[in-house]
Amino acid sequence: MEGTVVSQEAISPEAQAQPLSARVRHLLKVARAEFVAAGFDAVSIDSIARASGVSKETIYRYYPDKKALFRAAIEEMGVEFSARATALSRAQDAPDKALVSHALAILDSAVDGGLLNAAWVAISIARIMPDFTEELQNLQSARLEPLRNLLQAIADAQGIGTSVPLDFAVDFGSLSSESPSLLMGFVKPDPARREVIAHRVAGMFGQGILHFRDCGSAQVMPVHVPSSGGDAPAAHIRNLLDVAAHHFLENGYQGASLDVIGAEAAVGRGTLYRHFGNKAGLFSATMRDLARSAAHVSPPLLPAGQPAQAALTAFLDASLQALGNARSIALHRTVIAEMRRDPELARDVYAIIRAPWLHALTEWLDSLAAADLIQLHDHAWYARQMLVLSLKGNRIIAAGKPMDRAEIEEAAHHAAAIALHGFAAAL
Repeated sequence: MEGTVVSQEAISPEAQAQPLSARVRHLLKVARAEFVAAGFDAVSIDSIARASGVSKETIYRYYPDKKALFRAAIEEMGVEFSARATALSRAQDAPDKALVSHALAILDSAVDGGLLNAAWVAISIARIMPDFTEELQNLQSARLEPLRNLLQAIADAQGIGTSVPLDFAVDFGSLSSESPSLLMGFVKPDPARREVIAHRVAGMFGQGILHFRDCGSAQVMPVHVPSSGGDAPAAHIRNLLDVAAHHFLENGYQGASLDVIGAEAAVGRGTLYRHFGNKAGLFSATMRDLARSAAHVSPPLLPAGQPAQAALTAFLDASLQALGNARSIALHRTVIAEMRRDPELARDVYAIIRAPWLHALTEWLDSLAAADLIQLHDHAWYARQMLVLSLKGNRIIAAGKPMDRAEIEEAAHHAAAIALHGFAAAL
């Protein structure tokens, strides 16, 4: 789960000192709908006051600024998950069953409970409010403390005398919500698919692919096939795409100006509209062009039929350098911010940029299955989840900055150990 929680320090003493009145609960419900529909930047206190029928004076009495109101508005999105997670921690189920239950709770909350909406809003504002976005990302982890306790109990039962960091619970949450695919326009899984995902996540994270026997549903998860790239553009259009890429990645779709882009690229409005139709057409073509450029890579070889952790670590290290660099992060942020307007574009970018890495990982898993070393359904799904682990779900995208060399090495080793042998091997 990669949602957000509220910082109590940001709420006025009046709001903390008493239960919320029906009027304030109505205000938060309206504010939440406004933020989710339009994004943080497009919503004002004035517009929320008009939509809710609550005066600005009342709003400011409870919430000193828009950030505080946003925090409070999204807080209730996580209340149901927190209650469910706490109940699960008291159920005393067998560890395998408990992990499945936590995975399902996280996925249900992401899809039905609004936490996916909160994550979308947070990443959408990352360009203009990076510190606020980082704060929201950090605060969300507190909700996963019951899961961390479960992982600690599992590690203790295995005789591992090491404390389980909270980041491990966040990794599990990233796998459960298949981050960032749901933020990039992919269809939300129905309840039957969620059950399958939860069992696979629990098995992969708890045991690793070399030890987990996937005896559940053989269902193959949908795979998005992006649109074809077409012919190479003429020189003046190539230059236009390059100029547009700079402006869109720097300023976002809303902040970029066609007049400025056209003038810098020395391309008239007529040429621009003839080739791309409008601003949305240029944006779409530019984002897909960036993704295809990023996909021009040759991933390191993985030894066929050999579950070599060193080779997988080197592979995931290279994938982090390619998919987690500054340009890729900016590309992901930009299309996620516009996902509500153009989900097909977000899906295309996700699929295009990951294609060479997923193809190589899937072929390697096929070879391990042929050697009778793994017993898994849907190798393409497990390949995607390996990239989720190495890229830390949404966290690198939300943070907005690439990891340094030491962090990449640690993340790749961490992801490879969990993927092959389960989380205890990474402690």
